[in-house]
Formats: sequence, structure tokens, C-alpha cells
Amino acid sequence: MSLRGLSAILLLLFVTALSGTALAHPGAGAQVCALGADAAGQPGTIVCKNVRTGATTQSVAVGKTVVGAGATGGTFSRRGDAVLVTNIAAGALLFEEIGGRLVHPVTLRTGGEDSLSGAVGARGAYVLTPTRLLYFPRGRTAVASSANLLVGDGSAAQVTLAGGHAYVSEKSGSLEAFALRWDGNLEGSVAPVADIPAGTIVGITGVDDLIVSPVAHLTTDANQSTVPVSNGLTEVQEVATKEVAACWAASDDDEVCITNPGSMTISCGHFGPGGFETYTSAAASPTGESVLDLDMRHGLVGILGMHGGAPVMMVYERFGEHSDFMSSVGEIAVGTTAATGALLLPPLSR
Repeated sequence: MSLRGLSAILLLLFVTALSGTALAHPGAGAQVCALGADAAGQPGTIVCKNVRTGATTQSVAVGKTVVGAGATGGTFSRRGDAVLVTNIAAGALLFEEIGGRLVHPVTLRTGGEDSLSGAVGARGAYVLTPTRLLYFPRGRTAVASSANLLVGDGSAAQVTLAGGHAYVSEKSGSLEAFALRWDGNLEGSVAPVADIPAGTIVGITGVDDLIVSPVAHLTTDANQSTVPVSNGLTEVQEVATKEVAACWAASDDDEVCITNPGSMTISCGHFGPGGFETYTSAAASPTGESVLDLDMRHGLVGILGMHGGAPVMMVYERFGEHSDFMSSVGEIAVGTTAATGALLLPPLSR
């Protein structure tokens, strides 16, 4: 074999080894973030940490927070290089993510209303307040359209997008759908999603045209939970689960995970056109007092939890592409007395 041929083979083997290492460690250098504060109503800081070392990678001050841990879902939402941050008094912040850094914050003006949750769509951002859903077209800081919530009693929890609708959960037990026009604006009035079991709905997530809305504390049994999947205004699947207090949900590609603080477990399943194709009730069982909001990105799952009375970020990675089970990467202290939200970001570029 010629020297040139041997060199080519060695180079191929080296690249293959590097690729295998990268696949085995999808979170190498990635960041996990939470919105930390001394307490609800106090100034907040976006705290980001390296998922492998726990070292602080960035801290970004924001305005006063509104609610404490466990009150809402979707404090952070992202699409492409846009990251929307809510749970901020009298407004919301839209950042640009460049090389893993949150930069160029723009304040979305909510008319003095507090933001509780947000979602970033293809044409703009949606901000949930205690009584309304607001739409901000891309590049604009003023509201273009808005609609009142069905209940509007202050228990609004999360907004997410799926299949031409913006969905809102209210913890009083309402899952409601807002139809969207081609330009992203809210169209007409809100409508309830039918056949959702009675109970508390906090976190929700959209996968293509389907919406997943875990229901906790059913009126018939306080220890019972169920996971409805809906399309438009109609439930199409309901997954029974033995886990307690199914409350928050997140998705990435065809995988959905749900946190169950009552049983201190994480449930995960693969998704198809009709809903869950697999579902593992206890894909992971963290140690601590509670598991709350979560985010999923490239095989990693970042979960805001409470352990030893302090907020922590619990980071997991999936066993494999076709497995629902997860293995622990580590647990990282947020470093504040209170925190909300979970966000996974790519590594910082030099």
C-alpha cells in the first residue's frame, strides 16, 4: 500500500473515532440555564452552566420576576436563534442566541401586564399574561393582536404552538386553542379543547399538529394522572400513567418527556402521527424534593428541580435513539434561592 493510501485510511479512522465520541457525548460543552432570583417579585438573572463541569458560562440580568418555582411552564422558549424569556414584570425579553450567548435583548411591550409564559413561532412571538394572549410579529415590540383567555383567573400556566394553533393551559383545568392566521396573528376568539379530563394542567408541549397536556390531581383520585394528546379541538389519545402529579412537558423531534413531581420521576415516549407510540412511565428517577419545568435538545434533557431545599438543574441524556430511558449526566446548583424555567443552549464558541 502506498504511503498516501495508508495516510488516507488513518485519517478516516481518526475522523470516525471523533464522530463516535461526539455521538456518545452529545452534551459536551452544552449549557443548561434557569431564571434565578432571591424570591418571586425580586430581580432575576438568567444563570447558565456547563452541563459537564457545572461552571458558570453566563449570567444575564433581567427585570423583576413574577412567580416562583412551579407556578408556570415555558419561562424560556426558543426557535432558531431567537430565545424568549418571560416570568418578567410588565414585559418580556427576546434575545438573539449567537455562539451560545444570549445577546441583543429586546423588550416586548405588554402594556404593563406581567408575562407568565411564551412561545416563539415562525413569524413572531406569543406572550401569555394572567388574562390575555399577545402576539408580537418578528421585528416589532408592540402587540399586533391579542385575545382574552377562557378563564382568566390568574392561573394561566403556559402557551405553546402546534398545527396552526396557539394553545394555553390554565391550572384551573382549562386547555384552550387560539386559531392563527397565515401571518401569525390571532384569529377570532378562543375555543376549549374537548374531552380533557378534569384536573390541573400546567406544562404543555406541541409536536407537529398535536398538543400534549398532562393532567394532574384528577378530581376522582388525587394520586392519579393522565396524559391527553389532542389535535385541533379534539382529543385523539389518552395515555394512562401510574406516575403522580404529571405537570410539565417538553419535546424535541419525535421524543416527549414529562416531569412528575409527586412520584419524582420523568416519563418519556416516542411520538408518531397519532400520538405516543411508546411511553415509559419512569424513564428516570431523580433524587430530590421536586422536578419542575424542563427542556430537551439534541439528546439532552435539562430539568429544573429542588434538592436539599435549593434549586438545581438535573441533566440527563438518552440511552439511545430508540430508547425512552435516560442516564444522569449530573446535577448542578443554580446558585440562587429561587428559580424558574429550564433552557438548553449550545456550547459557547470562542
